[in-house]
Amino acid sequence: MNISSLRFPARALALGALLIAADSCSVSEQVKDKPSGKNVSTEALENEAYTLMQYRLNFVDEAKLGGQDILFVRQASDVSSADQAKLQTALASGNLPLHLKMRVYAKNPSSTSVQLKQLDYKLLLDGKELTAGTTGANTQLEASAIETLPINIDLNVKPDQLNGSTPAAFAAGFTDFTAANRRLVVQLRPQYVGASGRQVPATDFMPAELVTAKRTTAKK
Repeated sequence: MNISSLRFPARALALGALLIAADSCSVSEQVKDKPSGKNVSTEALENEAYTLMQYRLNFVDEAKLGGQDILFVRQASDVSSADQAKLQTALASGNLPLHLKMRVYAKNPSSTSVQLKQLDYKLLLDGKELTAGTTGANTQLEASAIETLPINIDLNVKPDQLNGSTPAAFAAGFTDFTAANRRLVVQLRPQYVGASGRQVPATDFMPAELVTAKRTTAKK
């Protein structure tokens, strides 16, 4: 009788048992990662909801520089010579106000409502921070719902923020989010508070995707 031939099935069975045990452990670990069941804690459900939250930036609704509408200014020549002179005079006098109005859509795709303590934002122009602030203070983000959070900016533009350029050049392409290298970038950082009053540590600022951003699909 060939003893090695008898040992092979035994080894195969032993290996199969080990693989089954490993698979069951892997599944067990995966189950632990996703909260489920009757005894799942509120904190676990909230944590899952936080990771699923989506924030998207709408296009600029309003944009004015020195009282002039710059929403569709794509190059300095789009501003008339007379208006350029007015902007230059306003800058020299130290009174060149910039007004922006935008919207952020906060989508909660989970089955758990969460409390947004506040949504911090930064506006970067040409890679440099232009201003920062918060919106959406104490907003209840209902399950499977979308909330609109406003971002309204009013600041006085200083000469050093123009980096030696003119106000018209500063305004050129300011609101053009469709450009390949758009000048204005918005970064967001949500802060949450749990139902029990638990403060959730804030994450890093992340660039906000536009509402028109397309999902990438795998090619067949």
